[in-house]
Amino acid sequence: MKIEEYISDLLFEHDCVIVPDFGGFVCNYGPAAIDPVKHLFEPPAKRILFNKGLTRNDGLLAHHVSAKLKMSYTEALKYIAGEVKRFKEDIQKDKRLPLDNIGLLYTDEKGSLLFQQDNKVNYLADSYGLSAFYHLPVSANAGNEGNVISIHSERKKLRPYAVAATIAVLVASAFYFTVLDKQPNLRFSSFDFFAKREAPQYAFSPSIYKELPKPVAEESVSLPPATVSTPAPTAPVPVVPVKAVPITASNSIYSVIVGSFSIKENAEKLVSQFNKQNVQVSIVGRNPGGLYMVGYGSFSSHDVAAAKRDSIRKSSIKDAWVVAK
Repeated sequence: MKIEEYISDLLFEHDCVIVPDFGGFVCNYGPAAIDPVKHLFEPPAKRILFNKGLTRNDGLLAHHVSAKLKMSYTEALKYIAGEVKRFKEDIQKDKRLPLDNIGLLYTDEKGSLLFQQDNKVNYLADSYGLSAFYHLPVSANAGNEGNVISIHSERKKLRPYAVAATIAVLVASAFYFTVLDKQPNLRFSSFDFFAKREAPQYAFSPSIYKELPKPVAEESVSLPPATVSTPAPTAPVPVVPVKAVPITASNSIYSVIVGSFSIKENAEKLVSQFNKQNVQVSIVGRNPGGLYMVGYGSFSSHDVAAAKRDSIRKSSIKDAWVVAK
């Protein structure tokens, strides 16, 4: 693997990745944008800049390379130094250095080193699943083909018929309710207005009534005094203080996120699709932007989770990333 692939991995999780003795890639938040000329809609993303003044080693890239290549920290620094030497030779020879999924470094006529970002990859985790799209404006005359019919002229033609129909409905209603007023036995609860109501018949049956027994004289009954047992005092239970365990990186739980959605039903659909393929994923929570995150696995080590993330990127989800719970 080239070193730019390790730099790309770190850009998903960090806002600054320094390549020792070469320069640093700095990320800034970029809001959603609309190109009024191309009619292009772009989601929020990380805007990457290159600063050739950031050359001091901060250990981030070296530790990542050391974990990926299973080598010591010193060997990782030697590997980075070799890649930096290759970078400088390519720039000096071809005046340009393409970095996969990151961008292009090139020199201008004055020899200044410039950087152009590759917009194919969006490194902002909150914009996962969102892509740029074109939306052309709808023409005002779209669909108006052939002769144009005036709506107002058609309304004028139909107006006499509408007035006549309204008068007919009012006259019929007045006559109808006048007839109903003279027939009180008609049934209004249902819409069968011409069915007569039957008067309910009630039959008196004396057999359902029984003679009540005569009241019995009240007698005073003396009850023995109630005895109340007092429980023996018990020794107080000692309270053992529980020492709180702070949450640190050593006891954090990591999960590989394969998708995030603003609508929970869409997240559940993705979970169902993975489960049908015998891949156990679930909704692990919501990110600061309010999106429902679909995660795979639960790992106690960030390196193990990152290894699983790399495997998922190669097989199916190229934009999968690691989140600490």
